[in-house]
Amino acid sequence: MTRPALARHALLCVAATIALGACSRSFLRSDRPPPTSYALSPHPGVRAPGIATGLKVLTPIVAPGIDSTRIAASFPDRRVDHFAGARWNAPLDEVIEQLAIGEFRARSGLRTVVPDHSVERPRYWLEIEVAAFQAEYPRRGGPPTIDAHFVARLGDASTDRVIASIDADARRRAIANRMTSIVAAFEAAADAALDRVVATTDARLARPLSPRRRP
Repeated sequence: MTRPALARHALLCVAATIALGACSRSFLRSDRPPPTSYALSPHPGVRAPGIATGLKVLTPIVAPGIDSTRIAASFPDRRVDHFAGARWNAPLDEVIEQLAIGEFRARSGLRTVVPDHSVERPRYWLEIEVAAFQAEYPRRGGPPTIDAHFVARLGDASTDRVIASIDADARRRAIANRMTSIVAAFEAAADAALDRVVATTDARLARPLSPRRRP
């Protein structure tokens, strides 16, 4: 290879190295701020009368499309999307499991309530199916309404039999079309739906423990 050819080859190599470095820096650099994480907290309540048994809350089953950390929104044209720059602080099944346990511990009369990963083995278990958990925008515009639809199954671990099914659907409208208000409405809707789950579970498990009336 002649000297001019070698010089051109060297210059091309240097230019390629510089371009690759610039592309790598451009690819890795992001000016977008990290997404804001939101958590849901149980609301305080009045504890029900004591029930001398325990409950294990299984990891919920979440419907496709909402089974992630992203916060779902639906629109009148049936389009489903997710809020940009916002997410739940954990996958939705974990969020609902922890929220349900918190609601039970705040309001239920059950002696113990434990998560799915607990080594404890209470007699009863509860499985929640999250059928819907999204912000629904109206045709006329304005803030969305949150739909929290949970279908719960209460089971007896000693017989592996479902002893009660609970359909809990609650809707709450956000007071404003901003993320803090929307998340507050998510929390209120989930709280209302889980309140029904807790109350129905307590009522069902209190029955066998009530003293029988004499004929």
